[in-house]
Amino acid sequence: MSEYQYYEWQTVDRLLTSKEQSEVSGLSSHIEVSSSRALVTYNWGGFKHDPKKVLLKYFDAHFYMANWGTRHLMFRFPHGLLNETEIESYRVQDFLEYESVGEYDVLEIRYDPEGEWCDSEGSLSDFIELRADILNGDYRLLYLVWLKSLEWYGSEDESGPDSPAFDHEPPVPPGLKELTPGLEAFRMIFGVDRYVLQAAAENSPTRKLAAQPAYAELVHRLPREECDEFLTWLANGEANLTPLLRKRLAAFLPPVDRPQSAPPRTVGELLRRARQIKVEEGDRQAQAAHQKYLAEMESLAARQEKIWQEIGRALESGKTAKVYDEVTASLANLERLAEFQNTQPAFLARLRPLIQKYSSRPSLIGRWHERGWV
Repeated sequence: MSEYQYYEWQTVDRLLTSKEQSEVSGLSSHIEVSSSRALVTYNWGGFKHDPKKVLLKYFDAHFYMANWGTRHLMFRFPHGLLNETEIESYRVQDFLEYESVGEYDVLEIRYDPEGEWCDSEGSLSDFIELRADILNGDYRLLYLVWLKSLEWYGSEDESGPDSPAFDHEPPVPPGLKELTPGLEAFRMIFGVDRYVLQAAAENSPTRKLAAQPAYAELVHRLPREECDEFLTWLANGEANLTPLLRKRLAAFLPPVDRPQSAPPRTVGELLRRARQIKVEEGDRQAQAAHQKYLAEMESLAARQEKIWQEIGRALESGKTAKVYDEVTASLANLERLAEFQNTQPAFLARLRPLIQKYSSRPSLIGRWHERGWV
């Protein structure tokens, strides 16, 4: 299997200047660059620059995927917009890292399996909405990354990496039962186990949309010098002005009463519950399949005489491959019914005259020989 690597960057808060586009174009001989996006793929070789440095200098988001299973997702944020303490509670070494680099903070999600060849497809556009979600305090993505780490580190004895996020689960965000398209894309492309997610979601409350604060009233509470500073930033085209202003105004709001959350579960508890859910779903599927089988057998039993007659008429009127295939399929259904009713001798007794009558048709008899009827 040939190698395949996919690199993509996107801007969110601003467009690249012509000079910046030219600089990005010079990073690779076959990179595609626009004012908001850069894309390059390789079937041999690889990108010769550090993707994180490219992100920090030009872009707000980056996605990398290779067909040997590696997947990376990075978001760049202006420093100070995120609550580092809250982010840290989800950090797992080698999976989720958060660091400050100059005037930016970088959230990096990595999945580096060994020899896990895959043919899944994805693009940064599948995930770009998740950056805004994190800015708005929606940490479902971070929790999904933590769940993914259980597949790598988790076990019933709860052994794991040296990380405070791993002994017990981090805060369970609301809305895990109703994933957005971006979160569902992440779950699929990064391979978050759906049974572990179902177990986790049992402690996740329904996500409620917060009422929009009365910003006009809050702005009046800003000191004059701060108003002038925000207006100057606006005139200069400062990126991320809206979240910066909203974060400042939030300081005037009363504390939010958060609902009492369930006690955090251990890794072992989550994994055991996930296995239980998987077994329960398997039992439901088996029961549904059995009920479907019983219904099919009941329908066949009601129509079996008619089916035998249709088989006879079809063999009398046609000698085509299509007729032989249809007749053989009908006989196979009747054999299934005989096995269900424990009447196999009666089925064979009705089949033998047909074998004798049409023994001169090798194509038909060959089909029946493969079924073990001849």
